[in-house]
Amino acid sequence: MTRAARSALCLGAALAMLAVGAPGAVLATVSLPSPQALYLPADLSNVCEASPQALQQAIDRHWHGAFGANNSLDQWTQLIRSFACDLSGSRDLGWHRVPLRAYESAIRYPLTWTETETVNGRVRRQIKTYYSAAQLPPRIDFWVGGRIDEIRYDRRLRRLDARFFAPRPAQNGRGGSADTQCAATTLQFRQQNGLWLLSGVEPTTAPRC
Repeated sequence: MTRAARSALCLGAALAMLAVGAPGAVLATVSLPSPQALYLPADLSNVCEASPQALQQAIDRHWHGAFGANNSLDQWTQLIRSFACDLSGSRDLGWHRVPLRAYESAIRYPLTWTETETVNGRVRRQIKTYYSAAQLPPRIDFWVGGRIDEIRYDRRLRRLDARFFAPRPAQNGRGGSADTQCAATTLQFRQQNGLWLLSGVEPTTAPRC
């Protein structure tokens, strides 16, 4: 057998091993990672009005069953609805302030609070960490609405992030379109004893919509 024939035979055998998934074949290098961000269709982005089951199914399909039992996503869906909607989770109240202390039982410590500010044209993030309810300020609020802009899942940290993005009245209170800011609030959730709890809040604003 010539050298060229032996080389062709070895190459064919190697390709056959990969095709059938033989032991020792490196298949992970050709598998595509699952998308990190999920952008919901219009009929699901309003979590107050959308079908909770359809929302859970969309999340589960996107991350290929990474969340295990459906009751895990069901509990997270109910929690996110309570933050974004009225207490019954039945209607969108619009872009409104949520007092964090009203949800103390739904917080997982350490809780991170991330503020974004622009200094000399550069955006700087400051992260505050609270390790217990006793460390929370007397009042800490964030803006949130009923529509989710995107959902992200960090497999390594096992953390779900939901970003709410909407125009809201500027804080000067004069109202009107000229005084409208684009605001986004990202709520981060991690599991504790099998339950999803709030583990971080990151509010950000843009000059105009």
